[in-house]
Amino acid sequence: MPRRRATGYDSKLVHIRDTAAALFARDGFSRTSMAELANACGVSKALLYHYFDGKEAILFDILRAYLDDLEEVIRIDRAQSASARDHLRALIGALLAQYRQAGNTHKLLTFDLSVLPQAQQDELRQTERRIMACFEAALVDAAAEAGRITPLDGPRAMMLFGTLNWTYTWFREDGAARADAAKGKARSLGVSDGAVVGLHNDG
Repeated sequence: MPRRRATGYDSKLVHIRDTAAALFARDGFSRTSMAELANACGVSKALLYHYFDGKEAILFDILRAYLDDLEEVIRIDRAQSASARDHLRALIGALLAQYRQAGNTHKLLTFDLSVLPQAQQDELRQTERRIMACFEAALVDAAAEAGRITPLDGPRAMMLFGTLNWTYTWFREDGAARADAAKGKARSLGVSDGAVVGLHNDG
């Protein structure tokens, strides 16, 4: 856990968090030492320990901050959208924007959560479940609005959310081929092209 605040705490913490996420994602959590992390951050090892007890504390802080941001993003006010479908599209667009900005952190959440103590894993997974519940509710509302509620809405929400979760592995900001891939994934789940692309036309 982060220790007591010092001058410039917030900006330094963000710098450590971002640097650690990049280093853990590139070299692997188990292969990255506190000394290497301190060097990458441009601080002394002693100062790094002033902020955190160890690598696991840094990883937990990275993942907790990331999931807190995702939970805030997915709680977009339904009243801001003209329809349930537009609300779902807004959620998808917001999630994709977060994933594009935090590919390193998302990779850590996918592959390194299990190295944390069980209590910390449970806390993070509770946040994940709340995020998933919000997303599923938005998908069910959109399906109801279209008159297409089926027993598959829950599993379909999980599949679509899983598809979005893996966009960091294949999405690039460089052309239609990537957008077409997203649309193909959407069609396989019975979701409109525009819903998954989110920021583009209705498809």
